[in-house]
Amino acid sequence: MDRTDASWRTYRYVGRKTEKKIADAETVGKIISALEDESIKYETYFKLVIATGMRRGECCALQWGDINWERRSIHIRRNAMEVTDGELFTKAPKTVSGDRYVYLSLEMKSLLKEYRQECACETETYDGRELENEDFLFCRKGCRFPMTPSTFTWQFKLTLKKHGQLEYQNVHSLRHTNASLLIANGTDVATVAGLPSHSQPSTTPDIYTLAFDKNKQAASRVLQESLEI
Repeated sequence: MDRTDASWRTYRYVGRKTEKKIADAETVGKIISALEDESIKYETYFKLVIATGMRRGECCALQWGDINWERRSIHIRRNAMEVTDGELFTKAPKTVSGDRYVYLSLEMKSLLKEYRQECACETETYDGRELENEDFLFCRKGCRFPMTPSTFTWQFKLTLKKHGQLEYQNVHSLRHTNASLLIANGTDVATVAGLPSHSQPSTTPDIYTLAFDKNKQAASRVLQESLEI
């Protein structure tokens, strides 16, 4: 039979989308409180993910030169990937939207500055040199290679378990939590879609339905109160 016949075509099955593990503001507050009992390295890493919505590998691949302290911004331009044998390599984002800037609060900038001071001391102690722009933010003592994303996945689970937090949360869920909280606070869809680098703004409503529902509920209440109905 000629394989150009329609009967030979295969179609990707589109199943029901699984529910994303997204924390609400109260849960995020508990997670942040738990992180503040950890080392400044882990506190900084996880707070960056919560604050910016970047991927695990993107956070692992950050270099100090990616930070613009005056603008309080970070240029995300590479991703750390693990291969099957445990080897780690960094590469450029696979899409144009992946190469982007994220922005920091004054508190996040202050934490990063404090963390940089610790990294500078460690670099001088273990390497006998000054910290450079090409150094990765998250690496082991005496090592110039970035830590693996799986290390932070394991640490996050350990932190939640130690503090009795919701263990169904994971590092990737923090990325979605960032966008969900932005939406719940009224940020427009196109802006939210750009921050975590979703290729299509239409992806955002599909993922963050709960946050949109809360906005719609609030909007409905305001309208009804204004109309006295």
